[in-house]
Amino acid sequence: MKKKPEQKNTADMSVKTKNKYADIYNDGWADDVELHYPEGSWHPTDDLEIMDFENTSPLPVITEEDLDADDYEEDVPPVTVRKVSASRKETVPSTDAHTSAPKKSRKKKRKKGSAAYRIFLYIWLGGLAIAIAVFLNWFYSYLERYEENYQKSRPYHEMDRLFSSYFEPMDMDSIYNMLSAKPEISAFETEEDIKQYMYSLMADKTLSYKTTENYTDEFPEYYIEADGYIIGKAVFRKDPTKMLDDLFPIWYLSELEYYTQPLEHFRITVPDNYTVKVNGVTLDDSYLLSTTEISVEREFFEPYVTSLVDFKEYQGDGLYLTPEVTILNENGNPAENVVADTENNIYSAEYEPDPADREGMEQFAIRAVGAYANYISQDLSDAELASYFTPDNIFLYYAKNNSSRTFYTRHSSVTIENAEIRDFQAYSEDAYYCEVYLEQWMKLSYGGSEPEVVPTDCHIYVVKYNGEWKVNGIKF
Repeated sequence: MKKKPEQKNTADMSVKTKNKYADIYNDGWADDVELHYPEGSWHPTDDLEIMDFENTSPLPVITEEDLDADDYEEDVPPVTVRKVSASRKETVPSTDAHTSAPKKSRKKKRKKGSAAYRIFLYIWLGGLAIAIAVFLNWFYSYLERYEENYQKSRPYHEMDRLFSSYFEPMDMDSIYNMLSAKPEISAFETEEDIKQYMYSLMADKTLSYKTTENYTDEFPEYYIEADGYIIGKAVFRKDPTKMLDDLFPIWYLSELEYYTQPLEHFRITVPDNYTVKVNGVTLDDSYLLSTTEISVEREFFEPYVTSLVDFKEYQGDGLYLTPEVTILNENGNPAENVVADTENNIYSAEYEPDPADREGMEQFAIRAVGAYANYISQDLSDAELASYFTPDNIFLYYAKNNSSRTFYTRHSSVTIENAEIRDFQAYSEDAYYCEVYLEQWMKLSYGGSEPEVVPTDCHIYVVKYNGEWKVNGIKF
């Protein structure tokens, strides 16, 4: 800010002003001129007064040098002098040359400042545009990376990888090794048997997976299905030590379950001197269920046969595959006459060798049961029935005191029809068991022409007595 110029002497200024305008003030030519003003503009309301410059303070005169030196902070309004033209009778605004010079100088300064401001504004706007473009490019890149990491962090990607890498190609070795809890294996099977069983649950089936009822974004779980049946479950958890960018989690397989159920079992009945193997493993007494069957029946052979071999029954379960059962006789050879129910895994073997006279033994059993039926119907004497039994047999006493004999209906023309052997078991060359079914056809005395049919189902135990077959016991 420039220093304000010193104040000039007011008295000197007044004398100079008076001398400068003396001619104008005192010429008197315009005293009688009527002044006209544009309509609507300012005009005096009263008669103009003649100014007395001698008794008034003179107007200060500001020179160009003063204007150049007087650079105040506040703007000084320009001084405008109106000259009256006598010929045109109107006021003409006139700007003194001394007052116009500062305006030109200030106008030039404002033009220079405006140009600099515009340049600065253009540069600032350009920089701002570049900054916005850079920011938007970074923001879009961030969004793309964020979306990519988010998609990578979804747990179903890990389930897809597990499913496509192991279950669809049915890599049973890898699946078995990934199981959280291995299936319990019995003494008759191996890991390969378990893998074969697991494979059978998926073979020739459509595999898929779905979320469990307990699924959440924090604890994802999936069921594994084969043709719509659930065969396993996969559980995923967040890796506590590793993360993707933007703090997205990395998932790992926490648990893998395969729903294996050992549904196969076996039940085997053989003579006591036989050997049984399941999948090549010899059964010991820990699988022995009982030996009571023949022990109970032994009373039907005593006292004539005492060298009977007991039957023993084995039982086992916890197998995944149908067991392979091998029965060896007392000589270590595969047993004959083995009855196998492979659907229920029930096996049995008769005594061996199968008697050479089995046909004759069965025929004797049919005759003996027929005689017993005819005795009950009072168509056979006591002596004839006794010829089929061992001496002093208690069952003869039971037959004689059978209440059916006392009140049996009178009849005639009795015949034995439809006889058959329903069960046969030879325990040795001197003892066997036989179940016989037959029918008595008889004509009742009060009946019609059609015969009356009386069925008999009898279980007898036969022994060799003095070289002949005799009934020693009856099971009712």
